[in-house]
Amino acid sequence: MNTAFLHVVKEPDLARDLSRIADDFDILGFFHHFGSSCFAMSAMLAQILSAKGYQARVQACYGEIWKDNGVFYIGYQGFAHEGQKEGHAVCIVNEQYLVDFGLGTLKKHYDPNFESALVCELADGAEHIAHTQLDNGADMLWRTDWISPMVELELQSQELGIQRILAVYQDFQKNRVAYLVKKMFAAPPLMPIPDAPLVLRLATAA
Repeated sequence: MNTAFLHVVKEPDLARDLSRIADDFDILGFFHHFGSSCFAMSAMLAQILSAKGYQARVQACYGEIWKDNGVFYIGYQGFAHEGQKEGHAVCIVNEQYLVDFGLGTLKKHYDPNFESALVCELADGAEHIAHTQLDNGADMLWRTDWISPMVELELQSQELGIQRILAVYQDFQKNRVAYLVKKMFAAPPLMPIPDAPLVLRLATAA
């Protein structure tokens, strides 16, 4: 996976861990299956990073992409796509970085080549909590002046599913070499993904 998005992370250990997690999520198909579920992806990332000793938490928000005086909303009130819930969620790490692994909706409705993950430093005293400039020249901002009540509800309702997916991730950590060797000689998927209804529900939740 292209991890150029990590260039803003100044701490080598954190950059290495985020790169490894992103690669693992990519190998396991998490970005493909769950990339549109920002709630689940942020919750999983927060739990993984917390287990590694980082301060990590889920932050409810919404996103904006500004280009040529036009705006594309991510999770804002009244702008949820069909079958999705209002609201967006990201992972805040060490109260310094915003990490967004839940950008699958943008691949579907904004740009099929959009990054699967983004990281940027938290803004200091700004109207938004974070900002980055995208490769196409657009500005992406994450805001918290409106927070959907659905975020907390979805995090609670998805907890069991999130733990099941994390179990797949943890099993992969124990059997990484064996999995990668098998992947060279067999058609995917070798690592079991939770049942289809769970995949569908999580994938349409954000």
